[in-house]
Amino acid sequence: MKLFGFQLNRGSRESLPTSSVAEPAGAVESKEMSPVAAAWAKGEDLDGLTLTNAYEQVAWVYRAINVLAEQVANVPFRFSRNEPGSEEQITHGPLVDFYARPHPQINRFQYWELRVIWLMLRGECFRIPIFDTARGRQRRLERIIIADPAYFQHVVQDHELVGWRYTGFGRNAPLPTQVLLPEEVWFEKLPNPFNFWRGLAPLSVAALPAKADFTSSALMQGVLENNGDCGLIVRTEQQLDARQREQVIAALRDRKRRAGTANRPLLLWGGAEVVQPKLSGTDLQFLENRKFLRAEICAAFGVPEEIVATTDSAKYDVMAGARLNFIENRVAPLCRRLEAEEESVVRSLDERAIGWFDLDSLPIMQAARRSRLAAAKTGFEMGIPLNELNRALDLGFKPLPWGDTGYLPSGLQPVDRAQVPAPKAPSQD
Repeated sequence: MKLFGFQLNRGSRESLPTSSVAEPAGAVESKEMSPVAAAWAKGEDLDGLTLTNAYEQVAWVYRAINVLAEQVANVPFRFSRNEPGSEEQITHGPLVDFYARPHPQINRFQYWELRVIWLMLRGECFRIPIFDTARGRQRRLERIIIADPAYFQHVVQDHELVGWRYTGFGRNAPLPTQVLLPEEVWFEKLPNPFNFWRGLAPLSVAALPAKADFTSSALMQGVLENNGDCGLIVRTEQQLDARQREQVIAALRDRKRRAGTANRPLLLWGGAEVVQPKLSGTDLQFLENRKFLRAEICAAFGVPEEIVATTDSAKYDVMAGARLNFIENRVAPLCRRLEAEEESVVRSLDERAIGWFDLDSLPIMQAARRSRLAAAKTGFEMGIPLNELNRALDLGFKPLPWGDTGYLPSGLQPVDRAQVPAPKAPSQD
């Protein structure tokens, strides 16, 4: 009943109408509906339905970036005092101990993962070296802080970079707000033809498919939580007054049930007709559309779909080939880029040392080398010198003194040099 303009009943608070103004039937809330489903039914936007961070809200973006970061972190990073692959490798000492934990809160895997993640999210990575400047001690690298690139602003004067302004605030910031000199910041970026000072993030390229995938996921969630109901339209021959509209809305609200439970039957009077909108053919193609969006997101980050998720065509041989192509054409160039930026860090700890990623130690690269060795064996039996095969097939062997000479199997010889055996004398019986 109504008292002083307020609707009173014995139901729960959630079943009370939020306004005395009549609402469309398709926008009816139910006590069983979640806020996401209710917002979707009303056509409104909530904070939870807004794409604010694709890395946190879109599964394909998170997985594509983490697959690349985990693969790079899984490649052993070795040290030597000569060329990569030399026998004089550094297996213990201050250099190895530092990279085992570059920061008290970061181990050696998280160190590489964070660098790759920031390069994919922002197109750049900022590392702040902290040196031990205690008296009586030599200046020594103590730890490295990897900060959010969004808190850094470049300071340019007379077309030259003169510093970086860090604006991190609060107790949770790893550094206080300050201005750093260029030599106090280890800055790396991806190529950006539109901004000379900053990097271009692959996430900006994948922003549109990521937003579309998030929207389709939110729409599908609303459909499922609303029990597949896209709203109702009540059509009458005559216009209803306010009291009649409230009665119809109450009947529709009482009809609704939670997801997975059939709605109650509805009885209307006075020639009222209920029209239930249906999903169009385009809306029903969520699965196919999301497959195309996943392909776009993976293409933006350079990660094959077969590695991110199991697809219909992800057979064993297809996945093995895609993984080898991923290591050779995506992970290896990224490792070389990180090696170039890491040279200053390694030299600050050991002036004679160099650091390099040992990609050849990966099982899939060893399997690829075994297949190249089989091809080299066939070429060697054809008379091609071993050193030439080593250079052409990248076998990784050192040049051998006899490797420039071609050899043939002992059972083969030129026809002009072949000795014709003498005919046998006829036997006398």
